[in-house]
This record gives sequence, C-alpha cells and structure tokens, in this order.
Amino acid sequence: MNRTIFVLGDSVPAPRTDEEAPMAGWGQKIEDLLTGPVEVANYARSAMTTRKYFTERFPAMLNRMKRGDVVLIGFGGVDHMIHNGMRYVPVPEYRELLRLFATYVYQEGGTPVLVTPAARYAFSGSGEVLNTRGDYPRAMLEVASELGVPAIDLTGRTMDLWAEIGPMRLRQYFCWVDAGEHPLHPDGNIDSSHLSHTGAFEVARIVVAGLCHLGVLDKSEVDMPALMEPPVMPPVSTEFTIQAPESALHYAQPVGEPPGITKPAMDGLAGPMVKFSGVTAPGTEYVLFFEGGQYIGGAGVGGSGQWTWRRSVNWTAGEHVVQCVGLRGDGCSPVVQHRFTVMTDVPAPLVTSPAEGAFAGPRPRFSGKVQRGVTKVVLMEGDLLIGATGVNEKGEWGFTHGHAWRPGTHTIRAIALFGATESAPAVRTFKVVGIPENSPIRTHGASRHDCGAVCEHRPFTGDR
Repeated sequence: MNRTIFVLGDSVPAPRTDEEAPMAGWGQKIEDLLTGPVEVANYARSAMTTRKYFTERFPAMLNRMKRGDVVLIGFGGVDHMIHNGMRYVPVPEYRELLRLFATYVYQEGGTPVLVTPAARYAFSGSGEVLNTRGDYPRAMLEVASELGVPAIDLTGRTMDLWAEIGPMRLRQYFCWVDAGEHPLHPDGNIDSSHLSHTGAFEVARIVVAGLCHLGVLDKSEVDMPALMEPPVMPPVSTEFTIQAPESALHYAQPVGEPPGITKPAMDGLAGPMVKFSGVTAPGTEYVLFFEGGQYIGGAGVGGSGQWTWRRSVNWTAGEHVVQCVGLRGDGCSPVVQHRFTVMTDVPAPLVTSPAEGAFAGPRPRFSGKVQRGVTKVVLMEGDLLIGATGVNEKGEWGFTHGHAWRPGTHTIRAIALFGATESAPAVRTFKVVGIPENSPIRTHGASRHDCGAVCEHRPFTGDR
C-alpha cells in the first residue's frame, strides 16, 4: 500500500537546501532509509511552535493526508522559549495542542506519532549531556500515554547518543564550523541546535528505528542493513588534535600581534555557553585558548582574520581568565589575557510596585530592580505570559499592559532573564479595583472601548 510519512515540526527536522549547508534536517533523511512504497512529505518549518503550526500549516497537511498515512508530530524545541513572547507556549497549552494534533490525524484515518525534540549540543563542565528542553519532552510523552498513541523519546535517545560520542567529537553532528572551514561560512558558524548532514542522518535512523519498534513501519519498508549499522563515530574535532599546544604559551620569540577578542567583553558577564569572537593580524592561521596554563580548545581563522570559538563543554560559574595565542607560519604570537565572569544562576528580580496585597486600578504598573547582567524581565500569571520588558542601565524595569485587568485578586510571577537563563520567580499578589463583569455599566458601554479587529497587545490577559 502506498502511503506517506508526514513530518511536522520546527527547524531541526525541516528540509534544508544546498545553500544552507552544512545544515540538514532529520526529516529530510528519513527517505534515505526507506525501501518500500512509502513517501516522505516534510512539512516542518523554522520557528514553528505548536500554536503557530496548528493554525498556519496543519489544515493544508490534513487536506493532503489519506487513510493509513503516518504523521510525525515533533514540536517542543521552540515552544519553551520564555525569552521570546511571540514563540512561548505554556506547557498546559502545549499539551492540549498535541492532543488536538493527534486527535485530528486519528479521526481522519492517519497514525499520529509524537516525537520529542532532539537534544542540543550542551555539556556540563564535567562532560554530562544537559537537557535544555525543560518539561516539554516529558509533557509530550505523558500526552502520548494518556491518548494511547505511539511516541518516540528522541530527546532521551539523542542524549544517550551524545553522551556516547562525547563533547570532543560531537560538533561534527552539528552545523558548527570554524572560520575558513566551509565556503558558505567564511567567518565560521557555531550552532548548538541544528544538525549537519551526518547528524541529521543519525537522528533519522533513531526515528525510523522507533517507528519499526512501534510497529508503525514494517521491516519490508525499511533498509534494514542501513538501519542496523552502528552510529558513525565522528573524528575528534580539529581543535583537540594539535600536538603539544601548551608550548605556544612559552614561545621564546613571539611574532606579530596578539589575537584581538571582541566577545565576550573584557570584565563582562557571559553565559555558560558563551561564544568567543575576534580578529587577528594577517598571517595568523589558528587561535589557541588556555585557562590556568592548560589547553582548552582552539579555532581556525578565516581569510579576513575573523574567528569564532565556543568551548566544547559549558563554563562553570564565576570569574575566568583565559590566555589566547595565535599560531602563524613563522611562529606564535604574543599571549593575550582576557577576563570575564560566567553567570549560571540569575537572581530573582525585586518587585517594588505594586506592593504585596495592595489595591491597584485596572491598569497597574509593575516596576522593580534587577542585579547586574539581567537583560529582560518577563511577567506571568499562572502559565500565561503577560508581557516582557527590558532593563535600563541602572537595573530598573517597568511594565504596564495594554489591556485593563479584570477586577479581583491576581498573582503574578516576575522572572529575570540573562540570555536564556531564567531566575527563580518573584511572586506578587495584588487586587484590581474595577467594574465587575456583570455590572450594568458594561452593558451600557461606559467602561471602555474594545480593541479593533487587529490587536497589537500580545500576549495579553484580560478581556477585549
């Protein structure tokens, strides 16, 4: 029977063109593992959340789907982005949307398969793989169990594979290249989320193996020899194949100029996955990094002298001083030192207004202060993202929503962000004085005007 495997999801399974090399999506590699009369229709697209996809792309897929088709529902890599209000989808809404996806597919005669997001390239300072997907993989597996639909724990399976490969080799699975290493990325590219063709194929093998194990695909439909081969063990990254790198720190007669480091800023704050970048003098071919006299990695230099580098494991919290040396055809450059502080725990924000238990009008203003380094404060009521605001140079923040709040008692959580790192919430309960929903004043239209057909105040709470 001819049937189609539909791939739904975000940018990680999405199809990629030659112009996007070395990036590839695992969804586009599934067909390389099939031998039977099965087609693949990759409907995954970048920046898609469950909410956005459900209204924008899902109807078109349903119109094409026929009975017996398989639909891989792979979301969760974008939904958890609390630092991006237009993408964040709370876990309860995420769960309900997954139920709706699965229900629609099942009712139309298809087979829904929930697929948790692939793990990112993220290792702790001691080399353990980190789960950067929050509660979303677990929530998806719970929905699958509740509905009795097949599920593939791609998060768990890829975390196990990443641990087997290790941080010194894994970058070959990702769209991560040094400056000068790939013609489409002359200044280099460090991407901890999107896969290379090698990585995408290995992830596709996990997915297809899962479909066989679940009985969704028959072995006659799959290239079993290709599926059963052991994973490709990538070579050790170039930065770890340099012989005796520490000798560059003690080069007798340095030549040229030391490398310039533009990011992170000297004495600045950085996250645990901070990317270094800078420029070197002509003639420099490679930059080496050391901490405490020990080599920790390096990167190639592009034709224009640009370079970019990220450590293969996360930095620990606290102050760090690194030494950087440039390798040249005629020797080694002088050593340059660079100092920065890594922040892994973000202090909760101080909320100064409204006061705890205070009364407020229908347009309460929230304000407070944060510690150095915090770039944004988000406000939530329950799981709903109310809004977000930046922080000024004094560490002060303030926010007033575009909509009036409903009368009654409200409890909000204020969360400080440093990059994608979240603080513990600061909780504040207050009471809004306003016109009740059933008041005749509302019937007479004297309370306020509704927004027009297009509302710019999103995300929002309150009535319209």
